[in-house]
Amino acid sequence: MNIAVDAFALTEKQASGIPNYTRKLLSPLAGLNRADKYFLYSRDPFEFEQGPNIIRRALEKKGGLSYGNTLWLFSRGIQLMQKDKIDIFWGPRHMLPPILPKKIKKVLTVHDLAWKYYPETLEKYNLLIMKLFAERSIRRADHILAVSGATARGLMALGVPEERITVTYNAADGFKPLDKSSSAEYICRKYGTNKNYVLTVSTVEPRKNLVTLLRAFAPLRGPQLVIAGARGWKNAAVHAEYEKLGFREEEVKFLGYVPDEEMNMLYSGAMVFVFPSIYEGFGMPLLEAMASGAPVISSNTSSLPEVAGDAGILLPPLDVEKWSAAISKALGDKTLRKEMISKGLSQSKKFSWEDSARKTLRVFQGLVNS
Repeated sequence: MNIAVDAFALTEKQASGIPNYTRKLLSPLAGLNRADKYFLYSRDPFEFEQGPNIIRRALEKKGGLSYGNTLWLFSRGIQLMQKDKIDIFWGPRHMLPPILPKKIKKVLTVHDLAWKYYPETLEKYNLLIMKLFAERSIRRADHILAVSGATARGLMALGVPEERITVTYNAADGFKPLDKSSSAEYICRKYGTNKNYVLTVSTVEPRKNLVTLLRAFAPLRGPQLVIAGARGWKNAAVHAEYEKLGFREEEVKFLGYVPDEEMNMLYSGAMVFVFPSIYEGFGMPLLEAMASGAPVISSNTSSLPEVAGDAGILLPPLDVEKWSAAISKALGDKTLRKEMISKGLSQSKKFSWEDSARKTLRVFQGLVNS
């Protein structure tokens, strides 16, 4: 098979979200059958290890508008696909080219449906792009890869037949329990945090529900709350709540973006990891925290119960009192934390990029042979 991959996500320098998914799944996928060739299409340059069956089709043009990469894929990229005799087009970022030769089968990855169910939490430009491309791409796809059962159910609610959907989970390969004391010490020296900290990892945006977390943390006044993640959008309410509650940096600290190579230590050093998100298509930070040996407290919505299993404390996302009580209980009960850590490590091992790669390849093969 010749498989075309929309490689735009690989141009992103920050290894999170869709860029991380594309890299982590593509590597084992390409290794399953060396006779299959993967053609990576992008106007802009990107870093990805080439091999005998991984071919970059990047124009190597630096700069320019980001949407120019998409326009290039939808025009010049399609011309190259015809020359490359592509059998399958795989879109890892919610969108398919509006016109593809009929002989090319179309596979789409859907990471979440926030644009459909929580449009008020998205930045206007991102919401517009999703409305223009996502729903149309979902209807046109020959098969859809959903990153969780919750996302699959959301797709079926939109009218997608169950037989056109395969659940291929994300995974946290590369994360493992590190020494908690030395990890916390490193994070303290590098970022100026306290050695005892409660951690959350998320973009600072409405869907992540950080206002509820700040309100829940206010009466505790114990370990520092550390918020790691990019600034995001519509975040004025979060910073207004921070000021209203009278927090100081030694009580709540915003770290901003933390490099991928330091995330394992950040998770491992945490006394407790909290994830109050209102909606997640999968919830990678939750899985990474469990794999790193952190006890987890999470919302009980969308995909998060299937990621956490029985390892975490699951709560209604907007119930401030329950969040405050659960955090206080976990911080004060060392035996409980040890039990949560053990269950979290077992739960995290149920997710594997290799397993998802095998399921993805079966989807490709099924379409080509149909």
